[in-house]
Amino acid sequence: MTRWIFSLILLITLYPFSNGLSPVLDQNDSLSSSLQHKSDSSRISDLLTLCWENRNSAPEISVNYGTEALDLAIRNNDFISQAKAYSFVGVAYRVMGKYSKSLDFYYTGLEVALKHEIPEQAAYSYLNLANLYVYQELASLASENLKKAEALGGNLGNKRILAYINLYSGRIYSLEDKPDSALISYRKSLLLRQELNQVAEQANCYRYMGDIYFQKDSLLTAIENYNMSLKKVDKKNDKDLYANLLIMKSQIFIRGNKIYEASGLAHESLKIAEGIGAKRTIRDALQVLSEISFITKDYKTASDLQRRVIQYDDSLFSKQLSEKIFFLEYQMEREQRNAKIDLLNKDNSIKELQLKRGRFIRVGLTIIIVLLVTVFVVLLILLKQRRKHEKLLELNNLQIIEQRDSIELQNRQLTDTNERLGKSEEELKKIVQTKDKLLSIIAHDLRNPFAALIGLTELLHQNADTIDKEELKQYVTMINESSHKLLLLIENLLAWARSQTGALKPVRTDLNLKSQTEDVMKLYISQAEAKGISLINDIPGNISVYADQKILATIFRNLISNGIKYTNKGGSVTCSAFTENGRTVLKVCDTGIGMSEAQIKKLFRIGETLTTEGTGSESGTGLGLVICKEFTETLEGTITVESSVGAGTSFFVTLPASQS
Repeated sequence: MTRWIFSLILLITLYPFSNGLSPVLDQNDSLSSSLQHKSDSSRISDLLTLCWENRNSAPEISVNYGTEALDLAIRNNDFISQAKAYSFVGVAYRVMGKYSKSLDFYYTGLEVALKHEIPEQAAYSYLNLANLYVYQELASLASENLKKAEALGGNLGNKRILAYINLYSGRIYSLEDKPDSALISYRKSLLLRQELNQVAEQANCYRYMGDIYFQKDSLLTAIENYNMSLKKVDKKNDKDLYANLLIMKSQIFIRGNKIYEASGLAHESLKIAEGIGAKRTIRDALQVLSEISFITKDYKTASDLQRRVIQYDDSLFSKQLSEKIFFLEYQMEREQRNAKIDLLNKDNSIKELQLKRGRFIRVGLTIIIVLLVTVFVVLLILLKQRRKHEKLLELNNLQIIEQRDSIELQNRQLTDTNERLGKSEEELKKIVQTKDKLLSIIAHDLRNPFAALIGLTELLHQNADTIDKEELKQYVTMINESSHKLLLLIENLLAWARSQTGALKPVRTDLNLKSQTEDVMKLYISQAEAKGISLINDIPGNISVYADQKILATIFRNLISNGIKYTNKGGSVTCSAFTENGRTVLKVCDTGIGMSEAQIKKLFRIGETLTTEGTGSESGTGLGLVICKEFTETLEGTITVESSVGAGTSFFVTLPASQS
């Protein structure tokens, strides 16, 4: 009976929100019909107003108004209105979650503002870009665009722009885990909003300040800020903010053991978030409700809600990963496009010199085309592997759900249920850490070799008519080394991805260990000779192993490559082997710089990968030894290491001996 009464009260409370959009739509229809009798300039202004007012409550309608305003502005050569329209439509697409289209509109609006010297709109374009990168948790890109907006806003003395700058600075500080700096920025933004009498915008400032105090566990101060935000928020046009505030208050109520009040706020937030399709807010509301059900010992409901949370987490992670990859690709394409524009603007004399370069240009272009084709193929393969991985994740999630349901029917004991929930949470954290590490490697280590290749080919391209054979040889050598590093990184990433998705299925045969090692060493002869390092194959010809040839070659490549990387000129990398207790032991020993005990403890862990710089300033991914360990275990073997600083390093790989 109590639950029925609570539901009735909640429905009565939420009724105004389900009907709150109707007056807004009626008002928009009235304004839209009145536009037919106005001049183009008046229509553009009214359309832009409608576009901005509908950006949060009805973003698709906002896009229609903004597009119509943009067409009129282009037709009338109204560049200020063009820049505004591009920014407004970009904001609407950002609210809809269409970040690629949002980014296109932001950059196009920025180009219009810069070309026609409209500094205020250029500042807003930089602010929009910074905000979009904050949503993607790309703090460096957000900070870069915010500095450009700050340079323009400071010269203009525009307090609205300065208020946005302080707000986004606070968000960037939050991403960088600098809560005190973030709080200072939020307060500065709030003072400017109060001075400008912007009530709805003040709600955002109070909300973010409340988040900082919540993180600091200052709950009384946090709820004061959330209440101030609730008083000022536009509940009809900013429902996502309103729903988030309700979630934060419910979390504070839970800590204060006010379960009934927390449940009401969480249900209200969930209904609002579902109404506007805000997936992240829905996930947060479900998480709070799951926690409440667990506290009230309604474990069946808690399990169902937690399962929904997991589904939303998987969906949000996949979307976030796709969006971050898109942003990195977009940045690379934009840089290439700008480079092409610069080349087209060069004068006729440069074109005449380019004609004389002949052979060098053809060679350079051939190398670039081959590299681009290779990169394109690799990206296609990575995309295919990622899609397969996502499908496998979906299947695994369905299997997990079925297993949990079956377990719940068979075993009702509370202790077992708690243990399973705890294990699931730990596994989920490990999966997230693994995914984050892989994304970090792709974002950082895959970009650096490409940057080196682009820089070297650009130098080769620009100096082709003056470069001598010795310099050309050096450039080609550097390109070759960068290509090898890039290939090893991509092979490691693909191999690791196959092992994680279960696609790696070994086909084991009897293999001669000496010949297998010799084949791998041939790949690194030029690299070793360049550093003056000796590669020694001291493996007896009669020793064999029972293993998969491709997997074994991958292990050898990583160990030998590591040995060369960390060995000084004049040193050596030696491969030897022996049999022990019916198993074969491969030893890869170098005379390099060695490792400390602390460094050895961090080896073979994906969460604590070690990326020490080589003796020739070589960089690494930190993924090679992780792959060696996983592949060795796949072949039913073990890998150990012995090392000390300045005394070299020895890796021992123990594998099953030949079956014959």
